[in-house]
Amino acid sequence: MADVAHVADLWEENQECLKQQLGVSISQEFGARWVLMPEAPFPRFNHVSRIRVGAGEVDELIAFSRLFFRQQGLPLCTLMVTPATTPADLGARLYRLGFTSETNPVMVWNGAPVAETNPFLRVEVAPASQDSFVFDLIRRVFFPHATEQTLAAGRRGVRISYEIGARNYVAYWGTRPCGAGMLFCHGGMGGIYNMCTLPEFRGRGVATAVLAAILRDAMALGCSHVGLTPTAMGRPLYERLGFREVYQERYFVERFSGWDE
Repeated sequence: MADVAHVADLWEENQECLKQQLGVSISQEFGARWVLMPEAPFPRFNHVSRIRVGAGEVDELIAFSRLFFRQQGLPLCTLMVTPATTPADLGARLYRLGFTSETNPVMVWNGAPVAETNPFLRVEVAPASQDSFVFDLIRRVFFPHATEQTLAAGRRGVRISYEIGARNYVAYWGTRPCGAGMLFCHGGMGGIYNMCTLPEFRGRGVATAVLAAILRDAMALGCSHVGLTPTAMGRPLYERLGFREVYQERYFVERFSGWDE
């Protein structure tokens, strides 16, 4: 369990540091990270994370959380719980208070040999000058019908990712861009984000090639672990390449009573 808690601590810090910097909040009240991306009002984008408080501080933390999200005009108060969260019974306490929960799996690479890739594919690290190009690839997979507000936030996110030291990768089939992915190394953890393959190139090993490039770079950069949160579509691939589920993040959600649905 100690190893799981250690991995959870590394992964939580990696993704929550990234989310904060891509969002609009850098608050660390109670020592926690307060993630705020109000243009995407869902728990995984608006929550309190990396909670390490004493048992006697829980009531104060919850009260502050409710106030914080109300002040932002968001209808959900959300706290994320992992095996590294203290107090360890925070999830049970939130259940008793009427919070409901959503889960998100966390997978970590087990060090398996990096896969051989399709020789027709090449993967390059895209320079910061190509941030709009990188975002367009991501948009075509994840946000084909997004509002302009969401698209603006996505463009800002890719631009900022370069400013904080992330690496964005683009895969090419010949001369045609066909997929992308991102590596953010922080605190000994290599976090993999934005893995995507354009629909017309699926089944050709694009994601395998991008992952192979990312894993090689993560090892070269000295990351002790490499983690990601999989989509249902991507999970079988990650399992074949040596990723294993280590734990599940739990987002505890409370909807404010009296607010419109």
